[in-house]
Amino acid sequence: RTYIVLGIETSCDDTSVCLYDRRKGSLRPELLASLKIRADNSVDGGIVPTKALSHHQANLGILVQHLLSWRYPVIPDLICVTRGPGMRGSLAAGTEFAKGLAVALNIPIIGVHHMLGHLLSARMVYSRRKSHGVGIANFPYVTMLVSGGHTMLVLSRSLTDHEILADTVDIAIGDAIEKCARFIGLEMRQQNSYGPSLEQPETPPEELKSLSLNVAMRNKGTRTGSCAFSFAGYLPMVERSVQEVFGGNLDGISELQRAKIAYEIQQAMFTQIIERVKYVLDTKLDDEMKAKVKDIVLAGGVASNQELRHMFRTQLQTYSPYPNTDATKPDDTETGPGIPKYNIFSPPPALCTDNSEMIAWAGIELWESQKLRSELSMEPLPEWPLENFTTNVDGWTTE
Repeated sequence: RTYIVLGIETSCDDTSVCLYDRRKGSLRPELLASLKIRADNSVDGGIVPTKALSHHQANLGILVQHLLSWRYPVIPDLICVTRGPGMRGSLAAGTEFAKGLAVALNIPIIGVHHMLGHLLSARMVYSRRKSHGVGIANFPYVTMLVSGGHTMLVLSRSLTDHEILADTVDIAIGDAIEKCARFIGLEMRQQNSYGPSLEQPETPPEELKSLSLNVAMRNKGTRTGSCAFSFAGYLPMVERSVQEVFGGNLDGISELQRAKIAYEIQQAMFTQIIERVKYVLDTKLDDEMKAKVKDIVLAGGVASNQELRHMFRTQLQTYSPYPNTDATKPDDTETGPGIPKYNIFSPPPALCTDNSEMIAWAGIELWESQKLRSELSMEPLPEWPLENFTTNVDGWTTE
């Protein structure tokens, strides 16, 4: 039957709500409306948890009120809200509001794992795009999740079975990008992030001065077999190189020179991502899983970077983690080199950052395939392991 879904996302500092019409027989729900208010962190230079909480408290009720009377009065049949992980106060603002509304309307509620939303975002976007033999991201598939809080490569065997193949040993790539962008003097291009300022539309001229930046986590010497990411060392590396090349002062450099520095930082970090993904696909998947995995998803806020998306398409789409055993001769045009090994999926940039649409979609998948809902006693979870997320915490019910 047709039912209406209200999605709520408040895990960090953006307040986001949406309405989906789940039409019978349709692969993809119809998005009726979506609203988001971004917190302005430009004065503070970053996210302040107490201000993020106040932002949600001031805006969430107003957004939902507008949403439910967008064109005509709408009463949702299901509420999907981010339960975790994230900032406790921000999560509580969303979950407590959702529980109150669920009680008032006598409708079910689903507390969604935030990272599950990112992992399923490509399924949401591509569910109706099956031209040229390419369908949605089909299980099993791997996701490279890159954001301000996470950098992990995840194998998704099914909707509820996810294995983290590689994780960061220190900080997330988005965090490192923010620190480096702020250090080299880039302006905050958006109200709450320096990250987009690091992205450069063109490759800067080679004749400009270059920094000496290494790609972290490469196998060398006695260090081999590293199935992990590391980004904490990039800021100190940039600081040392700026001292060596520019005497530690970037105040007098041209904007074109600053753009080249930004481009080099970006390339060093993204090259690590590409190299580690290849290495993990080589070493962590058994032969049976290598044969099954056809899709790679790039998701999370940093996935909105066009250069990173380009690198995934050009360097991973035709990458094969094992010899091509199907080729009958070296010049076999059907199975030989250059034939895509993977389908590369990535949501539009607006759906890479935190959004309520992915939370609503994840809730719909859990509701329809697992018959899961959350109890009203559920609490927000600042920390919530992705693996076995339906069994490692209380608060689920199938009644």
